[in-house]
Amino acid sequence: MVRNALVAMIAAAAVGIYVGGAQAVAPQSGATLVGTIKSSPFDMTVTINVGGSGAISSLSYLCGTGRAPTNVYNLPVDSTGHFSYESKLKDWKLVGHFVTPTTAFVSMNSIACGGSKGSTTLHLK
Repeated sequence: MVRNALVAMIAAAAVGIYVGGAQAVAPQSGATLVGTIKSSPFDMTVTINVGGSGAISSLSYLCGTGRAPTNVYNLPVDSTGHFSYESKLKDWKLVGHFVTPTTAFVSMNSIACGGSKGSTTLHLK
């Protein structure tokens, strides 16, 4: 009987942790988040600006040095805090989610940047 009660308590705690971890995180309006993906052959610096509506008003990534940044505007953030973008030429893709209102985890794969790929956490600028 004690064993059954212990199993039930552990199961309830596991469900509580799972549900607590699955909560949506909305980005902070007006925040600018920056981070660098350390990759080869080029590092990629990602900058996200959050607009007043909670969408990403602009996203840019810089491939190495000496190249102009690539910019994307008005990127939606879904109700769970996730976002993604794939270029029209399908030569780079970024997916991410907000971990807190002022941090976001992003993963990127860019054929356009010499095949660079990787992930990082963006923080307030």
